[in-house]
Amino acid sequence: MVTATNAADAFRAALVADVIVCDLTSAEMAGGEFLAQLQQLHTRVGRTVPIIAVVPAGTRSARVRAAGFRSFLIKPVDGDELRTAVLERLRE
Repeated sequence: MVTATNAADAFRAALVADVIVCDLTSAEMAGGEFLAQLQQLHTRVGRTVPIIAVVPAGTRSARVRAAGFRSFLIKPVDGDELRTAVLERLRE
């Protein structure tokens, strides 16, 4: 497991990660912007990694999906729920 505390670290980690869990409430970069840059990075290196968005309660699923995320979890995230989501993405 690799943990990133900023966007630059997240992009470096994305090069070796099997699944990315992304908190969309980051103050540094909007979730949609992060996803777009991550997809560009993956296109350049020929790699696709499943991404799970973590969103605040009350966020509409349509908004998360419109940003390009296929999977999302609502805060506070339960450990079992996170584990299940990661395992599902790894099976894709």
